[in-house]
Amino acid sequence: MIDRYIVAECPRCHTLLVADSRYKSKTCPKCNARIPVNELKVIRMARDSREARMIVSEAKARRGGLDQR
Repeated sequence: MIDRYIVAECPRCHTLLVADSRYKSKTCPKCNARIPVNELKVIRMARDSREARMIVSEAKARRGGLDQR
């Protein structure tokens, strides 16, 4: 099975995001920048959206951006 989802960082605001590799661009949910998928800074690839969301959650926790109460 091919990795379809890209876990990447927005080049403008550095927010972690999930992009579907079938599309040409992704809009950042935080700063609304429209970024071509081939220009994204790829962190990891994932097979499905659930795996991609888990990768983002883990990365945010490592960055200290997730409150662990």
